[in-house]
Amino acid sequence: MTVRVRFAPSPTGHLHVGGARTAIFNWLFAKHHRGAFIIRVEDTDQARSTRESEEMVLDDLRWLGLAWDEGPYRQSERLELYTRLGRELIERGIAYRCYCTEEELEAKRKQAELESRPPHYDLKCWIDRRNDDAPHAIRFHVPEDGDVTIDDLIRGEITWRRETLGDFILIRSDGFPIYNFCVVADDHDMEITHVIRAEEHLTNTHRQVLIYRAMGWDVPRFAHVSLILGSDRTKLSKRHGATSVSAFADEGYLPEAMLNYLTLLGWSSPEGAEIFTRDYAIEHFSLDRVNPAPAVFDQQKLEWLNGQYVHAMSAAELAPLVRRFFDVPWLAEGIDVVKTSVHRLTRFEGALQFVTTYTPPAVDRALAEQLANELRTNGTPTDAETYHAMVDRLKAATGLKGKALFMPLRLAVTGLDHGPELVRAIPLLRHASEVDPRVLSPLARAERCIA
Repeated sequence: MTVRVRFAPSPTGHLHVGGARTAIFNWLFAKHHRGAFIIRVEDTDQARSTRESEEMVLDDLRWLGLAWDEGPYRQSERLELYTRLGRELIERGIAYRCYCTEEELEAKRKQAELESRPPHYDLKCWIDRRNDDAPHAIRFHVPEDGDVTIDDLIRGEITWRRETLGDFILIRSDGFPIYNFCVVADDHDMEITHVIRAEEHLTNTHRQVLIYRAMGWDVPRFAHVSLILGSDRTKLSKRHGATSVSAFADEGYLPEAMLNYLTLLGWSSPEGAEIFTRDYAIEHFSLDRVNPAPAVFDQQKLEWLNGQYVHAMSAAELAPLVRRFFDVPWLAEGIDVVKTSVHRLTRFEGALQFVTTYTPPAVDRALAEQLANELRTNGTPTDAETYHAMVDRLKAATGLKGKALFMPLRLAVTGLDHGPELVRAIPLLRHASEVDPRVLSPLARAERCIA
């Protein structure tokens, strides 16, 4: 059997991290089993679905590196299939035309509430079985043997009883199918073998399995992934901060780090590894290592993990990514100087602000004069050797050493009381001042301190 899985987003906005994790699990499962990863756009909600939103979701998937093997298919372009299957179900006595209006159905629901009954449909149109062209929906009749049991690949055995479910709509009176109907039709038509999706869809499974049975189709294996919670253990939402893939991209996170982190939300590697390549994840991914308990989104851990990826990259690799947020002629050299203290691409500008912005600090005038004289006489250091030679001469000239020398020296050169090592910052300032007129050289900075 060739494994075939699908990710089926609704195009109503950017991809939420919960949906992204579901997509990642499907993609990893397909790659692990050398199967197919399919994209199907569930856009039958005409009021909310847009092509613009669809493209935003696809762009988010591309950013994560989740290349798909088939699709994107669109449910809005498959209405003929659903209509044909609806007619077939009616002809086989499995479904029927329901002519009840919304007002009638609402009255039935309210009456059921008053009588403390489940709000199940009262079977009026099943009993009448009209067959005329008046406006109607198509409704599925739940059979007497309507109990359903599945062996969920994450949650184990789950059973639903027939009495928990009333006859349900398959196709609305406007001709558009209900989610549960078109999902089953599409999954069968696309030969989906495993349905890996969020646990919020668990309640749909009873209806969907009944449709599979009625059509005589093989039922795929189901795997329902837990919710992602915020730090307060409520469902992750905008009140917790960024929740969409694009928002994290805009905040300077790397796609590899994002994929790594979202994979860890509910799945654990066999060796307990927390930082791994996508090839490692593909090799080791399995649904039996997915935890059914909710996963908590930890922003601090994501930032730490992203930092590990940033620190492992070269300045040449980082420069084109950082340029989206901050671009200067000396960027690659600047990145190399500060990258071990930066965890996000958007933070490089702040870490390098000492290069572009300088306010003369209050430092010992004698030291500033000695520094200026040193730089005029011997030039600005360009490497570790010339830097240490400069420091030795300053020690001899001032009699200072340790913090008494290095703290005011750092202030005079960078305007900061902490930051990158001077052995690297001074050559950076020299180079930057040569290619960027906004940057003051170390000599100009020393002279500002004594002006």
